Amino acid sequence: MTAKKQARWKKAVPDQSAQRELRLDALYRVASAAFRQNGYHGTSLVDIAAELGVSKPSLYYYVKNKQDLLYQCHLVAADQALAALCEDPALSGFERFKRSIANYIEAIIGDESASVVILEEKSLSPAQLENVITQRDQFDRRLRAIVEAGHQDGSIVACNPKMAVFTALGAANWVTKWYRPTGAWSVEEIAQTVAELVCGGLAGAGEASATSKSAGK
Repeated sequence: MTAKKQARWKKAVPDQSAQRELRLDALYRVASAAFRQNGYHGTSLVDIAAELGVSKPSLYYYVKNKQDLLYQCHLVAADQALAALCEDPALSGFERFKRSIANYIEAIIGDESASVVILEEKSLSPAQLENVITQRDQFDRRLRAIVEAGHQDGSIVACNPKMAVFTALGAANWVTKWYRPTGAWSVEEIAQTVAELVCGGLAGAGEASATSKSAGK
């Protein structure tokens, strides 16, 4: 085998670090889905290992215990939430807020989701919970900043930014309670529709007019 072919082979096979990341991604997706469906206390590491097709001891290469797994799922979900934010300066505050909510909904119900039911926070240790809340507060603050930007450019009506964000996220998070992958609506359809319904009441005069014209086409 030539040196050139060997080099191609090395590039085709993920290295040890890449393999670990792929396995962690799969672990977080499967675990978060199990926690959402069955609750923290109704889910065991044996269940998660069986779903992944591995033995329970294999999971201890990646997490310390079930509580640590729940915590890691929360951290990954926080990163996914931050990545969902739309901060394109070319868009109005209203459009950025609506897109952020739609992106967030896709993040929490999509195939790559690591989102965990918020009520499961009580199963975390105090130190873990404090860190999760810190991560979530960062997401909230950046969403509020988008609402405030909408106030300044006139695309969002006068309102309490904190209340607007809490209301929008409340509706978005509730989607995880009723969404079914086998349902009639796709992830994208749900995300766009819920975002439009939730954010519609925030639209300033210019945005409301544009939305009305678009709907009439």
